[in-house]
Amino acid sequence: MRWILIPIGLMAALSVSAQALLNRNALPATGSVYGYHDTPYLSPGRAGDGLQWDFADLPSGTLIPYAWTTTDIAPGAGAFPHAARVLDVIGQPAQYFQATDTALLWLGWYSDTTLLRFDPPLRILHLPCAFQSAWGDTGVAAITGSGRVAVLRVEFHTMADARGTLNMPYGSIRDVLRLRSELKVYDPAHPDHALIREVRNAWYTDQTPMPLLVTTERPTDELTGRSTKRTLRWLDGSWRDGPENLFRPLKLRVYPDPCDDNFWIVLPERNADHTLLQLIDETGMVSKQWNVEFNSSQSRTINYDVSDLASGHYTVVWVGTNGTIGNARLEIQ
Repeated sequence: MRWILIPIGLMAALSVSAQALLNRNALPATGSVYGYHDTPYLSPGRAGDGLQWDFADLPSGTLIPYAWTTTDIAPGAGAFPHAARVLDVIGQPAQYFQATDTALLWLGWYSDTTLLRFDPPLRILHLPCAFQSAWGDTGVAAITGSGRVAVLRVEFHTMADARGTLNMPYGSIRDVLRLRSELKVYDPAHPDHALIREVRNAWYTDQTPMPLLVTTERPTDELTGRSTKRTLRWLDGSWRDGPENLFRPLKLRVYPDPCDDNFWIVLPERNADHTLLQLIDETGMVSKQWNVEFNSSQSRTINYDVSDLASGHYTVVWVGTNGTIGNARLEIQ
């Protein structure tokens, strides 16, 4: 089932003003690469019109490439339409989307062990989109893998609840729309309790198809006791000069992934340098770090102990004297 709300008078307003209106420019193109910085969480602020969001002092954090590819080179593509657009992010399942004349649809995702498909697909964007546009989808998520099959109920609601100017480390962007989405996933065994509840705020401009800033929050689950998880990611300013100018860190190899008490990492050959290996948690904070000295051109395969860290998803960042060299994702169980 689907519903969409367009406030009375909105279409008339759009005929005289294109301010903060998203259209087909918001649909990503395959072959493009963008970078997001993972940094500590900040509150998204209130809803409203004519707002000023000040995120100019955001730290650089960990830079992660986000690449749009096709099903020709993506894993698990046989489960999705050939024309699907695939978002590839290191250490994360391949995300599948479909672009239509009026929407960007989230089809599902695929990892080495699990396939998830939404039926019907969820609308990440409904176009055209203006201030106070709102829409929602309900359906099921079919999950297969590791010898199991699960069918969960899904609710996904989105509203463009704020409009204004977004101040970022690289400058100010006017006519920005903020979309607030809420995803709820229910297990049929507990139909009145959301197994997953995630609130996402994404700031969009018509100048790039990628959100300029994204915050996510999963509130504390009273039934399972899972604590609140919050993240903040902001789009590298290279989108204004051309994504081809984005610095792309090396993709490092870590194993096993997931790991329990320790993991191995392969650091490629490098000239003499003083480097640092860091583990960044989901909030953008450094959880642990190690010094790695290179006295001559050589490669390294090193084992690290993480038995004292909480389970969760981490980013492994390799930093040299001139900045980030490479990174990888790692799950600790």
